[in-house]
Amino acid sequence: MVTISAASTEDAEAILVLQKLAYQSEAKLYNDWSLPPLTQSMESLLEEFADSIVLNQLALQIDSVTVDEEPAAFSVSDASEEMSIRLGASHPAGDTLRLSIWYQRLPGVHRLTSRLGYFYYPASVTGTANLGYTMAEPSDARCWMPCYDEPWEKATSAINVTVPTGYVVASNGKLLGVTDNGDTSLTWRWREDHQIATYLMCATISKWAVPTSMLVRGTNDSIPVQYYVWQTDSVKTAKFLPTVKQMISGLGNLFGPYPWDKYGMSGVAPFLYGGMEHQTMTTLQQSYETEEFVVVHELTHQWWGDLVTCGTWPDIWLNESFATYGEVLWAEITTGVAGRASYLSGMQNFPMASWRGAVYNPEGQGYYLFDDLVYNKGGWVLHTLRGAIGDSAFFQSLRAWRQAYGQASATTSDFQGVVESVVGKDMSWFFDEWIYGPGWPVYSTAWRWENDTLFLNIYQQQSTSWPTYTMPVQIRVTGSGVDSTLVVWDSLRTQYAGLPWTLQPTALTFDPNGWILHQNGTAVGVSDGTSPTPASFALDQNYPNPFNPSTTIRYQVPTAGVVTLKVYDVLGREVRTLVNEHKSIGTYAVSFDGAGLASGMYVYQLRSGSYVSTKRMVMVK
Repeated sequence: MVTISAASTEDAEAILVLQKLAYQSEAKLYNDWSLPPLTQSMESLLEEFADSIVLNQLALQIDSVTVDEEPAAFSVSDASEEMSIRLGASHPAGDTLRLSIWYQRLPGVHRLTSRLGYFYYPASVTGTANLGYTMAEPSDARCWMPCYDEPWEKATSAINVTVPTGYVVASNGKLLGVTDNGDTSLTWRWREDHQIATYLMCATISKWAVPTSMLVRGTNDSIPVQYYVWQTDSVKTAKFLPTVKQMISGLGNLFGPYPWDKYGMSGVAPFLYGGMEHQTMTTLQQSYETEEFVVVHELTHQWWGDLVTCGTWPDIWLNESFATYGEVLWAEITTGVAGRASYLSGMQNFPMASWRGAVYNPEGQGYYLFDDLVYNKGGWVLHTLRGAIGDSAFFQSLRAWRQAYGQASATTSDFQGVVESVVGKDMSWFFDEWIYGPGWPVYSTAWRWENDTLFLNIYQQQSTSWPTYTMPVQIRVTGSGVDSTLVVWDSLRTQYAGLPWTLQPTALTFDPNGWILHQNGTAVGVSDGTSPTPASFALDQNYPNPFNPSTTIRYQVPTAGVVTLKVYDVLGREVRTLVNEHKSIGTYAVSFDGAGLASGMYVYQLRSGSYVSTKRMVMVK
């Protein structure tokens, strides 16, 4: 929605909803590739009584505006990245107005390199031909056209670009035609009749070759799959097109049919990114044109990110985690479960600082919007969700997600609601821990078999500042004549289970099929059904380490007696006594909260009788 000013005090809260936007752009790109005025027409549906409209723009020279072909007053603010247009009168809900904006994106105007919106490189830089392209995610469409530039707002689009003869324009949707203007220029006319967010609108221009292959989807239903590349890349990309078609079909079997009228890709350089999923027209870094997992990532976005778009930028994981999981699914399609497991293993990056955060709202936690947090960690979390609810419910949820929000935008809570509607259960236990909660679980196990009973302990050893995870955990039990997989619901830091089991096992494997994102904790021995029985004293390394502000220290006691556990600073001064009491035989865990202490190294020491053990830990704020 757009906040507007109104004709009277009573209308001050009026809202303009741009439910329909039909963009038509015309640009002449001369040989020096400076940008003369762009003509922009927009058709808007008004809601409530309104006498002005606010759009986004940044560093554009607005020359004139008309409303229904009549001149309109306007004001521009680069500080707020907005322009306000007076409509000339108050308009009720249901009125349709045509806004035409004449503007220029002048060369020489200072812009942040990271926020150009439109990028131009001469042939002397590309080594091939002049190159121009738009790149707008998250909020830079306003840098090349006035628009309502938010992910929850969608429109249809028509983009017409006039270029010198010999240049080819790639854009969203269908190519309606190419007009020879009789003056050594051509006008390329593209139209996207499906709803599209402004950051996904694009134009990519150079002297392209266009390898093309048709994908047959059904009787009398085929779409072009094509590359827009420089001639030097045309042979290798043409050979790669059958693989792209296999990707479209393979993902379509899981997500539902590919939703658009074509799939195009362009290979550009210089390009600051691996790829950008412009709707129906992905832009790729030239060196990644045939890199399978980059290509399949951007292709997956055509469903998740383009067809269904994140409702707000804090929901960015709905775009990027889903696209990353598309890579995992492609590994599974092409190399089976073993290939999937290998790919998932390569995605793990526990040392990365952002992985300690929640998948939801990275910027709200001080992380980069497009941090690995929402790529690899979020992709792993989707895999964990799949394991928790099962394949049938998981892929049914994705199809229901598409059905409910296709060609629209939606939030994390919307996705949770869709999953709940499919599984028929409250899923807040999963979303609160895995999506909104920080960190990840750290598991260890202990077990013992006697009297036809399998005694099993599952320990969660992650930081006490992270969630205690409620999860269906698979345990594989093997031995002579024994090979079974059990499911145990684990919801405690120490979970005990006594299971009837007539044959003696020789081994237990935690999460044998690799469904849960986790680290392995410290082994704690053999279970007696209540707590492990240690064979010797031991003091484990605290976890996490470094920590802020809390960490957990585990230790084991093989004989009953007085135990002390103390923390010292590097000068040997006692900071905290964590334990000073008689302890029975067993394994213990104690939390140390360093809130109020300075960052730096600390020492913790365990004593019992003649046993002394000392370890170091680091607090980083």
